[in-house]
Amino acid sequence: MAVFCNNNRNLVLPQEICGIICQDPALARCDLHALCAVSRAFRDEAERLLYVSARLRGTRGIKSFCIAVIRRPHLALRIRKIMLLMPPQMDLEADDLARITKALRFCANLKDLYTLKDDSRAVSDKPGDAVHTWILEGHAFSLKRFVNNYFQPQVLAEFLKFQPSLETLVVKCRGPAEICDAPLPMLKNLDSSAATIQEFSTPSSYKRKIERLQFELLQSTDVEELATFVALTRFSDTLKSLSVLRKDGQNGLDIAVLLACVAQQLPDLKYLRIIDYTTKMETLHVPFLPFPMQFTKIETLILVPPKRIYSPNGLANSLASANISISSFNELRTEGGRRTAVQRIMAVLATLKRLVLENLG
Repeated sequence: MAVFCNNNRNLVLPQEICGIICQDPALARCDLHALCAVSRAFRDEAERLLYVSARLRGTRGIKSFCIAVIRRPHLALRIRKIMLLMPPQMDLEADDLARITKALRFCANLKDLYTLKDDSRAVSDKPGDAVHTWILEGHAFSLKRFVNNYFQPQVLAEFLKFQPSLETLVVKCRGPAEICDAPLPMLKNLDSSAATIQEFSTPSSYKRKIERLQFELLQSTDVEELATFVALTRFSDTLKSLSVLRKDGQNGLDIAVLLACVAQQLPDLKYLRIIDYTTKMETLHVPFLPFPMQFTKIETLILVPPKRIYSPNGLANSLASANISISSFNELRTEGGRRTAVQRIMAVLATLKRLVLENLG
């Protein structure tokens, strides 16, 4: 209970009242931190909420957290989610790594672990290059979700072999991740590179029932994209959701051909999202998605077509004329054209419930 003094009288708040106060949705994490200093009762209730998840940035923040849970192991047992925004590998000393290892050893009930680069100082798309994955190994926790762009994916295979309960795996990389040696029997959601998707599609003794896939096509050619979409056949029995992000390329498949390939390999998809951030050099005067798509169960279709950059005054180097993004499909540049395209798609896909088409005139 919490005890307060008012005009020489003690006011007693039961532990339950302290708990109700701490659970007020209006309170931010900083408010819960402040309540920790009010009384032991408030501290116990506030810590119970504060230590369910932790978002730790940089060497100082990670060190402070590690010291807290090492000194008070009961706090570590409450933690279900940790997001480590790690500094560059060269900024970490041996004591820092040992402290992280010891803290994770106490987090026996951890379910979600994020090991991410701290890009607060300089945003970079460069994949992670850290190799000290031994800080993750040999602990009692059994993860449901693991997200990584900090470690080199090739060194994660041994860690993943001992995470049989993993359901969601996000490994950001540009090439193959080389993690297929990990059985991952419960894996349902996979987000990685196109090369990693191809790795998981190869025949294996491990039986996986992947339901949701997301991958990125970066500077890909039509041949590379075709190989990736053919590989999706491996997941046709279980896959229900597919999300594709394409960017920084001009030599990939036409978006209509891409959709036709997906429909051919995965006719039972329920959710499909294709975000095309590539730029075309010419205007396409053909109708948007003129081909029939052989989806039988599709319910949600989200499409961002490729764009074309043009200068309104025809002066590419003029400071007075800014480059503007417009749709590469002439049909999608007017409201009437977009309405026609939507009606055509809805007529072909009888099961479709939700269609999102980026409005880019």
